[in-house]
Amino acid sequence: MTDRTAHDTPVAASPQRQLLRTRVEAAASTYQEVDGWEQVSAHAAAHGDRVAIAPSLHAAQPALAASLEAHGCTAVVPGTDDPAADVADVPVAIVAGVLAVAETGSVLVSEHELADRVVTMLCKRLLQVVDAADVVDRLEDAAVWLAARGGRAGFASLMTGPSRTADIERSLTIGVQGPDEVDVFVLVGTDAATEESTT
Repeated sequence: MTDRTAHDTPVAASPQRQLLRTRVEAAASTYQEVDGWEQVSAHAAAHGDRVAIAPSLHAAQPALAASLEAHGCTAVVPGTDDPAADVADVPVAIVAGVLAVAETGSVLVSEHELADRVVTMLCKRLLQVVDAADVVDRLEDAAVWLAARGGRAGFASLMTGPSRTADIERSLTIGVQGPDEVDVFVLVGTDAATEESTT
């Protein structure tokens, strides 16, 4: 199912996704609905010449690296020996979210391996990509998702906007413990439906 009319003009998003957009933007992130991964690649390339890809995303979407290279970027997929060194201070990174929570504008990332986690934490700009079918209403829906997987080892985190802290002399600082900027992409088009799942 697509959100396009016969004239290929965008149709208004569902109330759920409208709320998600409002909450994402309130958290100082950007929000875009796109047809597929090519638009994500183009956006990444516009913001940096090196783009890190979470290894789990690279396994699910192997064509993403080639797409980035076609846009003139160096695609970086961290290895297992020293993943932090591979992606430290990379300008842009792309990760797949397993859910987006409309109530809070949060994206749930499930990162079982250290190499995935360092991509999320060590970049300057983070692109979080979620399928439209994985947008949920409330935090309770994320809790249900987590409870269903409670027996598996791993690491899951709800991320809402850029990293920020006021721990140092009560002065708000952006990007100390994570990315300075966050872009949330929701895959809504027919291109997304035909590509492999990232969850």
